[in-house]
Amino acid sequence: MRLLPSLLAAACLAYLGVAGVSRPSTSATAHLGSSATRETGSLLLILEDRETTLLRRRDAETLMNKFVNGQMTRHCWGHFAGSLDELGLDAGTEFQAVVEREQGFSRLWLTPRRGAEGWMAEVRLKNDRLERLQCLGSLPRPSGLSPSGCPQGWTTIALTQKR
Repeated sequence: MRLLPSLLAAACLAYLGVAGVSRPSTSATAHLGSSATRETGSLLLILEDRETTLLRRRDAETLMNKFVNGQMTRHCWGHFAGSLDELGLDAGTEFQAVVEREQGFSRLWLTPRRGAEGWMAEVRLKNDRLERLQCLGSLPRPSGLSPSGCPQGWTTIALTQKR
């Protein structure tokens, strides 16, 4: 007798499952399915774009750190390097890199092939000391620099020390 309710519930659930699978979809249920697929697709695109942005930021910051360290080393030898090649660095296919070098400073501009963010790294000789700066901002980059040294509207990236 105790088994009867369980068997009855199992039979009802089995019937509902078979009926749901075999029944043709109505316009209401078809709309729900396509809406969910559309939302899932757009969510996947958003997540993929965020992941790409984070990877691009990581790669840019790694390249800027290597640039800054390389330029500080090169300055000890007498002058800043005029290109990434002189430092043994490569921007790869992800970025377009431009190195500006003048008396007393060297600056790296990184522009991604895709994306809306740009980066700048700079090493500057100031009062017999080398100062370094890294910035992040929206493209296109502004022409002027703010008092902080970053292009106007861009933010300073905190420099990390690896120990």
